[in-house]
Amino acid sequence: MARMGLSKSEVKASRDQLLAEGRYPSVDAVRAALGTGSKSTIHRHLKELSDEDAQPGIKRDDTARSLQVMVEQLASHLHDDAERRYRALYAEHQQAMQDKEQELAALRETVEKLQSRVDELEIDAYASQPHDHGFGNFSHLYASSRGGLNDSTAFSMVLSGGRASVFDVDSRPIHYKV
Repeated sequence: MARMGLSKSEVKASRDQLLAEGRYPSVDAVRAALGTGSKSTIHRHLKELSDEDAQPGIKRDDTARSLQVMVEQLASHLHDDAERRYRALYAEHQQAMQDKEQELAALRETVEKLQSRVDELEIDAYASQPHDHGFGNFSHLYASSRGGLNDSTAFSMVLSGGRASVFDVDSRPIHYKV
């Protein structure tokens, strides 16, 4: 049974495969890749394929390369734009942090001033109050004792049970006993 000859599509597929591998698609290389075929048939198909490639018009490979270049440019622009936006946001964040640090320092200084003022006021208030120096305040006892101030108001007389000294016009003490 006779084999049908090589088709142009088989030669084209082998040629494209060799080009993709980075090898030159010679007649011998295509024949080795196919494993069969006459050199004249392979040569005829390669010549027709090269004539088709030489025709003017847009080729699939050119379109793919153009698209690849456009995608790379777009990716580059997007990356640059993202980098610019990141740097702007980072600078804005750093400025906000510096502002907050300055505000915090000013608040700490204000708190320190207020604390020192409170301390001064507490010292002044402590100094203006009478102090018992740890033994208590006994001044009211001295004032009401016999040797202290004499309180001869009506209330103190009633409080002491009516045993208070009353002085008359002659300055003689009159003692009342109850």
